[in-house]
Amino acid sequence: MAGQTHFADAARYKLRTIGGIFGTTDHDRFVSDSHMGEFDLWFPAKLHNKTRILYETGVDALAAILLPMTASQGRVRLWVADNFCRESLRRLALKLNERIDVVVYADPQRLQDVVPNDVVLWLHFNRYDAASPDAIRSLKRKTGVTVIEDFVQAPLDIARFQGDFAFNSLRKYSSIDVAVTYQNTAQIPEATESRYHLLRKEAEHVRSQFLIHPSQELEQQFLALTRESDAALAVEPISLAHHEDVYRAMRFDFQSSRNRRRRNYSLLSTRLSEMSPRIRILPGEYMYLMIETEARDAIRSEMFNQRIFPVIHWTDSGCERSQSILSFHIDQRYGDDDMHRVADTLIETRIRQAA
Repeated sequence: MAGQTHFADAARYKLRTIGGIFGTTDHDRFVSDSHMGEFDLWFPAKLHNKTRILYETGVDALAAILLPMTASQGRVRLWVADNFCRESLRRLALKLNERIDVVVYADPQRLQDVVPNDVVLWLHFNRYDAASPDAIRSLKRKTGVTVIEDFVQAPLDIARFQGDFAFNSLRKYSSIDVAVTYQNTAQIPEATESRYHLLRKEAEHVRSQFLIHPSQELEQQFLALTRESDAALAVEPISLAHHEDVYRAMRFDFQSSRNRRRRNYSLLSTRLSEMSPRIRILPGEYMYLMIETEARDAIRSEMFNQRIFPVIHWTDSGCERSQSILSFHIDQRYGDDDMHRVADTLIETRIRQAA
């Protein structure tokens, strides 16, 4: 994220920032009353006899799906991919009063020792996995387990779910704190504005100010608010999406934003293919351009110096892939020139490192 480094050279502030959390005005051009009704096309109110319910974060959404299971079974054994964020699991356990036992797997198609009362969290890794429907049906037929599909990295594809339940999060797709679930109809609390939501929106506002008038003072203020909002996520209650974010989501242009993301992914992947085999581009479509490289940390440091802020996903998971993976932002804030700048910077960095 943008706040993870300190810039002594004021001239660097003149470079356009690529990456970091969204600002409050980043998506104004994608929000319009003309798009009312499109949300229901992407996220229908009912699917496979499941009801769409909107929560604040992906962890809230997953906790809401699991809560009735913990109430009926006492404890739930939850199978998660080896790259799943451990901090998210800690927050999940807190929301469920510690009534989950986590088992880690490396390959969902080679699961062993699962029993019918278990729950498998099926991850779509940086894009929708087209092979998942057959694999999920086979897993359920053989084991009888409950499958929850995790669409956080393929949020616009959630309507294609074939498991028992599904959830996503729009927080990394847009400036909208909304997570969509498909679950059994449940009695849910009234939506209130959480401390996390207040701090997050304040951080977004400061970032927007920073992009207009860059300064170290605003950068440090943004950093502090980001840390405080992240800490505020570790709360027990399950939070519904705030009505302001729901209204914004209902007016969001998902089609145009996805088209821009796809174009950015295609352009950047074409440029970076010049660097094979020094980097490996992982499969993707519209969320991130992910690479694997042994020089990950050196590349990231140099990119930061140029105010390009790729992220390391699942850094606390301890899985092998997390040691070499780097994710570049390709979202709708950016255009062709930004993608060329990312590619040029990365190529120049690797040339210098090889010299």
